[in-house]
Amino acid sequence: MEKFLYRWFLPFVLAFILSLFLYLFFKDKICYVGGNAMNPFFKKGQIVLVKNATDIKKNDIVLLDNPLRKSEQSQKLSLKRCVALPGDTVEIIDKKLYVNHRLQDSYFCQFDRTFFFYSQEEVEIAKSKYGIYLDKNVDMTKTVAISEPLFLKIKSDNILQHVSEEVISNDLSDKCLYPFSTFFSWNRDNYGPVVVPKKGMTIKMCLKYFVFYKYLLEKFEGVKVIYTDGSFFSNGKPIEHYTFKGDYYFVLNDYRDDVSDSRTFGLVKSELILGKYFMKFDFE
Repeated sequence: MEKFLYRWFLPFVLAFILSLFLYLFFKDKICYVGGNAMNPFFKKGQIVLVKNATDIKKNDIVLLDNPLRKSEQSQKLSLKRCVALPGDTVEIIDKKLYVNHRLQDSYFCQFDRTFFFYSQEEVEIAKSKYGIYLDKNVDMTKTVAISEPLFLKIKSDNILQHVSEEVISNDLSDKCLYPFSTFFSWNRDNYGPVVVPKKGMTIKMCLKYFVFYKYLLEKFEGVKVIYTDGSFFSNGKPIEHYTFKGDYYFVLNDYRDDVSDSRTFGLVKSELILGKYFMKFDFE
């Protein structure tokens, strides 16, 4: 009987107490990781707890509502890394992230790299030394998302010499990225510069700002601006400057070749951030 209590009943009671605790204190703030956008920090299948986001700092992982959702039915919550705060200037140049013109750490990021194997020996080295497996029944190439530190180590080891990284040229525009306009020649790997609005920040209206901030002004600031004959109007009156009412953030995935982040849906208003990362569990 005592053995039964220790082996079956006690773990059940502890699991029940833990579940009740999580439900009471983290209700509506328990997330399931369903994809690979935040690799390597989060793995698919993990359970993540978030807490109130009252003091968001750079590089915090936040839970947010999709700024571009059209209705309650299309609502989608997601975990992203906050890389730029209100008032910051953010830019991506050849995959490298700059905030306020300073290169940011990339140790937690992953990018796709393609390895070209010219011998079975290289295949075995990739597997044993770096954990890179060549799929069966394919040619001698492998595209895999790996971290920047691992990529630099592979290069410095000078063992696997045939590896490439695709960087999209900065003169190629991707109309599927925010603000969905060919006015900006931006793409996944070359994006910005973008000034992240801060409450009280004033901008001088120009065509560049009009194109980029138009959605934010209408959706979150409640201001409709019209551009006519080289001038800007709001409520039928000329407007030369605008002062933002709210704070905004710029978020990215840790797997940077997945652009389901601010490059796709734009800047995130503070009210859309529901919490920030607190703890994760892996039940697999």
